[in-house]
Amino acid sequence: MIDNITLEGFKCFCDETDIPLSQITIMYGKNGRGKSSVAQSLLLISQTMIAYNSLGNLLLAGDFVDLGTFDDVKNNISNSDDFKINIRTAFDCVDMSFARYPNKPQLAKLNRFIVNGVDQFDVKSDIKGEKETKSKLAGSTSDVNMLQNLKLIQYVAAGRLGPVNSVPRRDSLIEDWIGVNGENVINVLSNQNSNFIVNVQKALSKVLSGATIKINNEATDRIELFLNSHDGSETFKPVNVGFGYSYVLPVIVAALMAKKESLLIVENPEAHLHPAAQSRLMKFLIETAKEKKLQLIVESHSDHVVNGMRIAMKEGLLSPKNGHIVYFSDEEDDQIQVITSDVNGTLSDYPDDFMDEWTSQMLKLV
Repeated sequence: MIDNITLEGFKCFCDETDIPLSQITIMYGKNGRGKSSVAQSLLLISQTMIAYNSLGNLLLAGDFVDLGTFDDVKNNISNSDDFKINIRTAFDCVDMSFARYPNKPQLAKLNRFIVNGVDQFDVKSDIKGEKETKSKLAGSTSDVNMLQNLKLIQYVAAGRLGPVNSVPRRDSLIEDWIGVNGENVINVLSNQNSNFIVNVQKALSKVLSGATIKINNEATDRIELFLNSHDGSETFKPVNVGFGYSYVLPVIVAALMAKKESLLIVENPEAHLHPAAQSRLMKFLIETAKEKKLQLIVESHSDHVVNGMRIAMKEGLLSPKNGHIVYFSDEEDDQIQVITSDVNGTLSDYPDDFMDEWTSQMLKLV
């Protein structure tokens, strides 16, 4: 499990910034404050390790995220020529920095790689011994367990697809690759056994108060999906059921597909869901994370998602030591604030603009 990420010169993080993580972490705050950037730092490493099994060249445009070029990723205020990513677990600390790759703008070149305090680059002196220069890596980035584990990430982005009735059959797909926007979820479901489909239906039913799915896998070239918003035998095409069902389905499938002790990242799980369903979805994610020992990072703007975690603590489903909120504020000197909860769901702090919009709106109506 990742305990902390430190970013410097990366996107909006000009100065060195620590982001503490727990087993369950909700990233909450206004738009454009860095929530997505934290997840993207991990996704960049993951997509690079999946593609190359190495971090020699960081892939800035890949299957998980396409962040453009080096100039798009590096903070334009920072005086440094590179950006830094440090990741710590209970067992490892990996300190990395990446510089511009000449003539390859969608790559960043690894120029620092320190594992548990040991520099993994060979260091050579010039003839006079006056200047040290770094040459090739002494060790392989593929030998670090933490980096290998990042290859197991399940990621569901905010830009999920709306209702889709059918998709072309894609037998060549990786078995558990639902796609960052859920574009492959129907194909993935079509390859699962009946027990998995039953578990998906149970989760849908919990979150949406009764739901069923049916996969029509008989045609040779297309696969159809049918949904029902109520318990019963009759099912309908997704466009006739509601956007919430299509938006939540990839989140549920990703959680159930996630391998034990891996990392699940979900952006805006609340999209198109009723407030009660948002809270129930958070409870399902926490239950699944607890059962499979997942680390869960949720980016959200929803008070109901936050309250779902608080209720889980009050009900004893989640220990307060295993979950917290990282609040991204407007304060330059206090950009990151960690908000914890006790066993009663009482939060440790209520910064300005944190979960207070409802009160603010009501006061305007007095």
